[in-house]
Amino acid sequence: MNKKRVGVITFHDYDNYGAILQSYALQRKLKEMGTYPEIIDYRCDYISNPFRLVNLKKKGLFNYIYGAIGHICYIPRRRQCNLFRKHMRYSQPVSKGNMSAVAGKYDIYIAGSDQIWDYKLTNFDTTYFLDFVKKGKKKCSYAASIGEHEPPEQYRKKYSSLLKDFDQILVREDYGADIVESLTGSRPGITCDPTLLLTADEWTSLLKEPRCKSKYILVYQLGINKELVDFVRRLKKKTGLRVVYIPFPLVGLMNCSCKIAIGPAQWMGLFKNAEYVVSDSFHGVVYSLLFNRNFFAMVNGHHMNRRVQQLLKMVGLSHRTIENVSDEELTQPIDFTFANEEIARFREESLAQLRSLVKEQED
Repeated sequence: MNKKRVGVITFHDYDNYGAILQSYALQRKLKEMGTYPEIIDYRCDYISNPFRLVNLKKKGLFNYIYGAIGHICYIPRRRQCNLFRKHMRYSQPVSKGNMSAVAGKYDIYIAGSDQIWDYKLTNFDTTYFLDFVKKGKKKCSYAASIGEHEPPEQYRKKYSSLLKDFDQILVREDYGADIVESLTGSRPGITCDPTLLLTADEWTSLLKEPRCKSKYILVYQLGINKELVDFVRRLKKKTGLRVVYIPFPLVGLMNCSCKIAIGPAQWMGLFKNAEYVVSDSFHGVVYSLLFNRNFFAMVNGHHMNRRVQQLLKMVGLSHRTIENVSDEELTQPIDFTFANEEIARFREESLAQLRSLVKEQED
């Protein structure tokens, strides 16, 4: 029996640890389900080329500079990120103008995960809505995110038309489900981010342990926020531990060890072995949970974190934020019993829904 070919379109080429790891996780689980999955090697020009003039016009000066600096900061990690990508299988490279090369190649097409349906993030690139797929092919999404921006009126009709053309939609956040329901009249299922589909043991088999064995506070910061840096200084003073910092960007001076050229394997190793984690990143919180690390999340900064709040609420750890933490609470360990149970439950539910996407199509 021939394996069903599955084409996945997502953010895979951007050297963001979460983007790479979620791409790997979804492909791995699809393979374990008996399919032949490939990541469609598509790059969105608006994301891949942040220096273009159109980005300045669309984003405004601050976000344009912010994105450009982030792109530059990611360059040193490119080699290690590409090494991790060797775990994955890709289609031939395609672009907006030549999607015909993959338009009929697969039996099933899956959009997701990540914020691929955020019109601001992609400049409303409809390729991520599988608009290139030939008629008769199954079109689905898994844990796709619409971001935290309600589509403006001028896009709503197009959003509705694109989404109604899907055979099955699964999204990552409950507020995303609300938006999709308002656009299509049908409520989609909600599934976990692909990184949560793998257990801590499965991720451990892929990570690289840090060389230094002394205890440390890990800081993974994506947004510009002085409050987060001030909190790290406070935690450092309280614990006496050194700080390992994964930029970008640091606001203010801090005595720390910066890791600018690590890849996903080393990144996971730093999370697994940290005494404390401080982060404003969704995937930073995910891996803190998976590896049961004492963490504090930043949820009110420039970086979008509504999805972090939803995740923390689900696992009963909404209080693990940097706001209003007393000195005594700084070093109180987390009881992960309930969180681990909830993640395991959500994982099994999500795997069942993923299986439903790739099951035999009815005649």
